[in-house]
Amino acid sequence: MTSIQSIAVTTVFGLGLAFVPAAWADPASDACAALVDARSALYSMMNAKDKSAQDALNAKVQAASTKLDSVLAGMTGAHAKVAADFKAVWDQFKATREKEIIPAIYKGDADDAKKITNGIQSERLSKMWGIMSCKVR
Repeated sequence: MTSIQSIAVTTVFGLGLAFVPAAWADPASDACAALVDARSALYSMMNAKDKSAQDALNAKVQAASTKLDSVLAGMTGAHAKVAADFKAVWDQFKATREKEIIPAIYKGDADDAKKITNGIQSERLSKMWGIMSCKVR
C-alpha cells in the first residue's frame, strides 16, 4: 500500500469514527448533558460580578435550556413518558430560574439567588436526575 493509499484509508476510517457517537447518541444522556450545561452556566452567572459577563452566561443558560427543550420534544416511543415526567419538573425549574434567580442575580443579590438554587432548585434537580437516570453529576 502506498503512503497516499494509507493516508486515504486512515482518513476514511477516521471520518467514520467521527460519526459513531452520533449513531450511539442517547436522548437521556443528551438531556442530562444539557441540564448540566444550563446548571453550571447559572452557577457561574451567580459568581460573575459585571453585567456583560452575566449577560454572556445567561445566553449560555438559555442556549442549554433550548437544547434540553429540543431533546425532550424529540423523545418519543418508550422515552415519551420519561420526557413528560421530566418536563413537568423542568418547567417548574425554568420558571423559578427565570422569575426569581436570574432577576436576583441582576439586582446584585447573589446570596438570595444561591439560597433558591441550593434549596428548591436542588430538590428539583435531584428529581430530574432520577427521572432521566442521569449517570454523571
